[in-house]
Amino acid sequence: MKLKNDILILLFFSIFLVVLGVFSLRVGTVNIDFSDILKLLKGNSVDSPSFSYIIEARLNRTLMAVLGGSALAVSGLILQVFFRNPLAGPGVLGISSGVTLGVALVVLGGFTLSTFLADVSLIIFGLFGALLILFILMIVSKYIIHSVTLLIVGLMLSYFTSALVNALYHWSDLEQTRQFIVWGLGSFSAVKTEVIKFMIPFFILVYISLIFLIKPLNALVLGEHYAKSMGINVKHTKAIIIIITSVLTSVVTVYCGPIAFIGIAVPQISRQFINKSNKLTQSFQLKIPITLLLGAIFALLSDIILRGGGNTLPLNTVTSLIGAPIIIWTIIKMNRAVSH
Repeated sequence: MKLKNDILILLFFSIFLVVLGVFSLRVGTVNIDFSDILKLLKGNSVDSPSFSYIIEARLNRTLMAVLGGSALAVSGLILQVFFRNPLAGPGVLGISSGVTLGVALVVLGGFTLSTFLADVSLIIFGLFGALLILFILMIVSKYIIHSVTLLIVGLMLSYFTSALVNALYHWSDLEQTRQFIVWGLGSFSAVKTEVIKFMIPFFILVYISLIFLIKPLNALVLGEHYAKSMGINVKHTKAIIIIITSVLTSVVTVYCGPIAFIGIAVPQISRQFINKSNKLTQSFQLKIPITLLLGAIFALLSDIILRGGGNTLPLNTVTSLIGAPIIIWTIIKMNRAVSH
C-alpha cells in the first residue's frame, strides 16, 4: 500500500510537470493556441512562421527551467545530508557565490581561456569557484560543533566573494558591468538550442548516477560511524557528493545566473510528501525523484509567473517570494522541535 502511494505521488507530479510544460509554451507576451503548439511539436507547419520561432525560444526556456530547477533542488538535498543541516543549500552555503566569482573573473576581469572557448571558460572558472567554497566549508566544518554556525560561515564567504566581485567592477567597462548585472538577476531565457542539446543528456547521466548514492545517503543520515559500519566508503561518497553538487550548481549558475531559494526550499517541500515510515528510514529512493520533480515544477512555475506578469520582475524576485516563507516556516518548525 505504501509503495503504491509513493508511485501515485511520483505519477501525479510527473503528469503535473508535463501539463505545466505545455502550458509554459503558451504563456508570454504573445499567447499561442494549444492547437498550434501541438502542430509544431508534431513537426507540422502553422499559419504564422513567427510562431515557430516563439515556441522554439519558449521550449528552450521551459527545458532550461526543468533542468535548472531539478539540478539545484537535488544539489540542496544532497548538501543537507552532507552537512547534516536542513538549511544547507548552494545559495546559503556560499557555493553559488563561488560560481558568481568565477563568472565575474571571466566577464569583468577578462580571464578567458580564449575567444573560442568563452563558454568553457565560464564553466571552468565557475566550477573552480564552487569547489573552492566547498573545500573551505569542509575544512571549517571539522572545527565547528553547531551546524548553524556553518551557515554563518557560508554567509561570510558570500560577503567575501561579493567584495571581490565589487572590486572587479573597477577594471570593467560599462557594457561588461551591465552584462554581469543582468546575468545576476537570473533567467532561464538566455540559453541557446545547442547548449540545451548538450545539457539534456549530460544532466540525465548525472541524475542516473544518483542511483548509486541512495544507499550511502541513507546511511550518512544516521551518522558517519553508522555509514562505516554498513560498509560505506565515506571518504569516497563525500568526494562524489562534492563533484556532483559543484558541477550541477556551476553549470546552472553559469547559464542562468545565481537563482535563489530553489536549492534550499524544494527539499523542505519534498519531505512533506514522504510517508512516516520513509521519514524514519530517510529513504532517498523516494526523496531524490520527488525532489527532482518538485525542483523542476518550482522553477517552471516561477518562470510562468514571471512571463505572465510581462517579464517585468527578475526571476530571483519570484523565487524569493515563494521560497522565503517556506524557509521561515522550516526554521519555526525546527525551533519547536528543539523546544519539545
